[in-house]
Amino acid sequence: MEQNKGPAHRVRNRAMFNAIARRYDLLNHVLSIGIDRYWRCRAMAVVKAMGGGTALDLATGTADLALGLARLPGWRVIGVDPARAMLDLGRTKVAAAQLQAAVELLVAEAEGLPFASASFDLVTAAFGVRNFTDLPRALGEARRVLRPTGRLLVLEFSEPAAPVFRSIYRWYFGAVLPRVGGWVSGQREAYAYLPRSVAGFPSGAAFLGCLRSAGFVDATATRLTLGVCTLYSARR
Repeated sequence: MEQNKGPAHRVRNRAMFNAIARRYDLLNHVLSIGIDRYWRCRAMAVVKAMGGGTALDLATGTADLALGLARLPGWRVIGVDPARAMLDLGRTKVAAAQLQAAVELLVAEAEGLPFASASFDLVTAAFGVRNFTDLPRALGEARRVLRPTGRLLVLEFSEPAAPVFRSIYRWYFGAVLPRVGGWVSGQREAYAYLPRSVAGFPSGAAFLGCLRSAGFVDATATRLTLGVCTLYSARR
């Protein structure tokens, strides 16, 4: 599985996410039947037990996870993403929630974070890690900006283990999702990319190996919703 995809991938993905930004939230909720909210809640339940601090949300998109974190007592969040159109929508949502004091959104790549080492108590990423151009470098950057004993939480799509459900899942991802996503957004290729990116992502034990190779410890994977999504946790 390819972990370094090159600069062309970076440019293409930035353009793709800028193009689908306007319909991104709607399609996320519709195509996941609203379960994406539950997955984020599972991650935030882990964060809530940490008590508070400063978080960095990678590939923050329209800031759904960043906003959820900022609503927890004691947390301040910086969200970064390379797609300006996504961040513009995120800023609108932050303003509507009156959370400008708790959430800051910046244009930045996960592979080159503009922050000093040991700046954050928590680094998160929800459904964006598979899009990183250079996964080892991005994970190394995540570890660099974490404080000692800081935590990394990653939500990412994965394939179900049960054969029957996996077949249904592949049919939905391969046939239904690109058609509906393309119809609503006008960008079918963007939603054809999704199943390809999930299939190419080193999920489960392979991603735990990536985390350990990047220097993280106590790496765990919790499968959610029959394995459609996995919550990864690790410490610096």
